Amino acid sequence: MINELVAPEHPAGNSLKVQRQLSTTPRPLTPPLGSLAHRLVQSCKERDSLYRCVSTESLDSLQSSPEPIATEPAAAIASSGTARNVTKKYINQDTSPYGSRAQTPLCARPRACSTSFLRPRMEFTGFQTSGYKKNHVNVVLKTVSLPGHGSSNPGVPHITGFFSIYGLTAHQPEITTFFEGFAVTENLGFLSSSVPAHLADLTATDGIDLEHWLSFPAFKEMCSQNGVLSAVVDGAHRHSDYLHQRFIFMRWKERFLVPDAELGSVEGASYEGYYYIVHDQFTGNILGFYYHKDAEKFQELELAPTNHLGSGSCDFEFN
Repeated sequence: MINELVAPEHPAGNSLKVQRQLSTTPRPLTPPLGSLAHRLVQSCKERDSLYRCVSTESLDSLQSSPEPIATEPAAAIASSGTARNVTKKYINQDTSPYGSRAQTPLCARPRACSTSFLRPRMEFTGFQTSGYKKNHVNVVLKTVSLPGHGSSNPGVPHITGFFSIYGLTAHQPEITTFFEGFAVTENLGFLSSSVPAHLADLTATDGIDLEHWLSFPAFKEMCSQNGVLSAVVDGAHRHSDYLHQRFIFMRWKERFLVPDAELGSVEGASYEGYYYIVHDQFTGNILGFYYHKDAEKFQELELAPTNHLGSGSCDFEFN
């Protein structure tokens, strides 16, 4: 969501996002898809150009370290003669639940899943940042139903939850929305042209999609693999086995305000756009960028897992 009363001077990242005031100055056109494809190729070759957060505050103080997972030492596996082909491409010191899933697929059968961090009642805390302001954000997941291999239920959100932002407007110190999230899978691609019609409010253009996905180091890393880059640009990439990868790519869309679900808007704020999201299964962190055609570009969302609410209630009573 964004604040629509103040026009920002510099791009960055914000959840009830900061909408620009209308201007008589013509907006620049989005670069053609061909030039974006070339830019994608170059950026994948230039590892030092990966996006760096410019926030002055850190998520480190908000994030608790995951409990170590007991794993069988590599030497013991080798000596037992039962060595398994385990690839830990992104991990130097593996103490997370993500590492323990390398040998055991999360969704071997076509069913819905949750993960170590993406599970009901998981809480994330962080910031949404624009070029001139940083707001605290709290997210609590309500449902998680990530599709497993071969499963397909296009009408069901993969995750839902509550998105709260603080200090966005002078009228309301806290604004909370209910959001739905959809992961990039073998059936739902990175580009808007692959998104089904019933999710049209999660689409822009393929060029805008690439422009935003390019801002994530994880996306660039994925595209550096042989053949992936051209398949993504051509719209032919099928993101299968996504739950076995370190990073899960998603889109989040705020649907309505809570607890006043029938209230269509908040004075000075807007949630008409959506977020491009990357979730790190190793750290639990979430990075996102908000997009709406009339909003400041690349408002950034940074979240870290801070708490699991257990059996307590995280529900709202909708009025």
